[in-house]
Amino acid sequence: MEAVMNNTKKKKEFISKPLFNQSFKSLRVIWITLAAGAALIFIIINLAIGSKNIFTNIDMNAVSTYVKDEDLNWLTVLGLLETMGFNLTRIQAMSQMDLNSILAELIYKISGVLLPMIYVIIASNKLVVSQVNDGSMAYVLSTPTNRKTVIRTQYLFLVSSIVAMYIAITVSAIASEGISTLIVKSSGNEVRWIPLRTLLFCVGSFFAIFGLSGICFGASCFFNKQNHSLAVGGGISVLSFICCILGLFGNEAFVAVGIGVRSMYFFNYLSMFYLIDTASMSNFCNAIFVKDVDLTSFSFQWIYELVILAAIGLVFAYIGGRRFIKKDLPL
Repeated sequence: MEAVMNNTKKKKEFISKPLFNQSFKSLRVIWITLAAGAALIFIIINLAIGSKNIFTNIDMNAVSTYVKDEDLNWLTVLGLLETMGFNLTRIQAMSQMDLNSILAELIYKISGVLLPMIYVIIASNKLVVSQVNDGSMAYVLSTPTNRKTVIRTQYLFLVSSIVAMYIAITVSAIASEGISTLIVKSSGNEVRWIPLRTLLFCVGSFFAIFGLSGICFGASCFFNKQNHSLAVGGGISVLSFICCILGLFGNEAFVAVGIGVRSMYFFNYLSMFYLIDTASMSNFCNAIFVKDVDLTSFSFQWIYELVILAAIGLVFAYIGGRRFIKKDLPL
């Protein structure tokens, strides 16, 4: 009688601790490697470029002063620039473009999300469909642990490992940016360090990866063959990443200076990373910490976009989990 009661208790467990520990042991080397690599990327970038101030906008007043002091003719200067392919419109666009915002997109939408994305693809498949393929899922389900508990445990492990990874990334990004700010200030240059902006950028990247994790985990639960799961979950993730890179060349700043094509902006709509709204986050932080800032650009749009990413991750993971619970398994 006591044994029956114990089995019933195990069946009602929300998660399986032994299964959680098993998942940790099987993925810890991959997690450590990719988390350390992702954190190192942010450290190197911040220490190398120094608070993201490597770009300097064109100062047209300084240009005018130089032309006047050198007794040059503006028409001659403009003619020379026209011959070189720089018309007045392009020069004006270059003088006004915010290249630091482009740098933020390159870091937090492309270079900073690559390794976490790879982790999500690998972990999602190893947690479910890989175990179905190699037969270990049959052993797990032969214990009092039911399918619902298995899915809850594996999904909780996936999400908690992503959260842990982004805690490491965020701490590394903020700390290295603070150090680089001190280095720049020690050289006599005045820079503004806004840790909240870096925090929000990292949060945006996390939610994009969270959204992809739901798709990858859902595919891992939905299919019985690992190659099918990788084709769907991994394919969508890689497509989203590539489209983000292609969409960057549709950025207004790139188009204005002649190194982009406006129609390329369409690729952004095919990417999950498009919903990391670094511009809106930056405007939000500037409105709080920077005086005399243009408040017309202030908005909470980035919050709505993070909610969309969270919803995508939860919905696809739920659909996949329900499919796993009801489908026939090749056990």
